Amino acid sequence: MSRGSSSVAQIPFQFGNNQQYDLASFLTGENETVLHILKTIINNETPHRLYLWGAQGSGKTHLLQAVCKQASERNLHIAYIPLKQLDEFSIEMLHDLGELDIVCIDDLECVAGQIEWQQGLTWLYNELRDNGHSLIISANVSATSIALEIDDLKSRLSWDQVYQIKPASDELKIQILKQKAKLRSFELGDDVIEFIIRRVDRDLTSLIAILDQIDHASLAAKRKITIPFVKELIS
Repeated sequence: MSRGSSSVAQIPFQFGNNQQYDLASFLTGENETVLHILKTIINNETPHRLYLWGAQGSGKTHLLQAVCKQASERNLHIAYIPLKQLDEFSIEMLHDLGELDIVCIDDLECVAGQIEWQQGLTWLYNELRDNGHSLIISANVSATSIALEIDDLKSRLSWDQVYQIKPASDELKIQILKQKAKLRSFELGDDVIEFIIRRVDRDLTSLIAILDQIDHASLAAKRKITIPFVKELIS
């Protein structure tokens, strides 16, 4: 993407509901430090090279897309690269990204075994650093544990700011599910949410998937969302 554009890089990725993502909608929990750093990046105050890691459903994609959305609103030059869609991209898309203000690389673990991509990301890292721009990378494992064949890239990731996204407590999960239900224009009672948390896998990805099922099923059946209805659905 050329320096003349201030929008998200034009790659085949649909934001969909993720357009709602911003830092204000990320319920912080124990992640205050990470939120503070991301705000300084959005304000373009100081360049950062930041490595965020955490389990699936911990909010890494939410945070990266929130940075891109809010930085774009400030007319910064940004790109978001979801490496889960690696097969849809060409390595050439990394060219010239070193000129941008902020680059967000999501799901770095997806380039394990992809030597050419690891080399390209190493060059991009060096370019952004030399140009005084920011790079945010997410992965599901720590910088020291990620399975990368290019040692130069792995060592660079460990040199800079590395933060683990702390998992949400059950209390925070209740708040998150309430928030996401509200975004879908329906409400969940505390008793229903607590029932879901007790009966479903505790990671947020599973909980939000159940939330989507409840939303669709209740609309289709034109039924109120109650514990018996949810019990019938998940059983």
